[in-house]
Amino acid sequence: MNAKEYMAGLFDRAAGTYERVGVSFFAPVAAELVRRAAPGPGDHVLDAGCGTGASLVPAAHAVGPTGRVVGLDLAPGMVAAAAAEVERQGLHQATVLLGDAEQAEELLPGERFDVVLAGMMLYFLPDPLAAVRSMAGLLKPGGRLAASLLVRSSPAEAELLALVARALEPYTTDAGSAPFTHKLGGPEEMIELFEAGGLRDAACADVVFEVPIQAGQVWDWLWSAARRAALESIPQARRAEARAALEASLPQDGFLLERTVRYTTGRL
Repeated sequence: MNAKEYMAGLFDRAAGTYERVGVSFFAPVAAELVRRAAPGPGDHVLDAGCGTGASLVPAAHAVGPTGRVVGLDLAPGMVAAAAAEVERQGLHQATVLLGDAEQAEELLPGERFDVVLAGMMLYFLPDPLAAVRSMAGLLKPGGRLAASLLVRSSPAEAELLALVARALEPYTTDAGSAPFTHKLGGPEEMIELFEAGGLRDAACADVVFEVPIQAGQVWDWLWSAARRAALESIPQARRAEARAALEASLPQDGFLLERTVRYTTGRL
């Protein structure tokens, strides 16, 4: 199984609880991504790795009924959830497709976009440069690519994840870690990535999001996105025991996590 297939399966299994465990993070991060990409009425937008629609929905509202938004994701569960939300809100200008954004030219022959969104996904890819080049190739002249990445955790998050690792050590290894293929650390690296991908006027900005989380939410939060990768190795018969051990180890007043997200934008 290659890296993309692995991540598609992981997020497919997470789709049922993704951003639904009472710990809001991806929705405000996605709203800020759309704001920075600034699609307008009538624009055509591609949301690469759309997940359950956190960026897709605000982008569809921004382009209005004369625009078009296409969401692509490799995880069937994510596609189903995003499509259900689009239908629930009556966003006829939005379409959600199962597929790889790097193959969007084959999936959407002849289409070009004013904006391409790449929310919280480049560090999961085996070749981020190939992905940026592919997405840049889908832009109209002057079109914009906007990407987001979680780049820095606060001391509070480091403390929480250390507690998670210690509490779950009898049950699994690397608990609390996420299976990022690339770290994509500094802003210079992102600017170089965008420029090598054929974009100009590349710029980065960091935004800090405050994420409150209670002890009773931590287990479900870990399972609801990429960090579930390590927890899936816990035998089903021991998961209730592992959850109880984790929750007993955590302070009951919870944590306030400051999570830094880097936004990078560029234009063709």
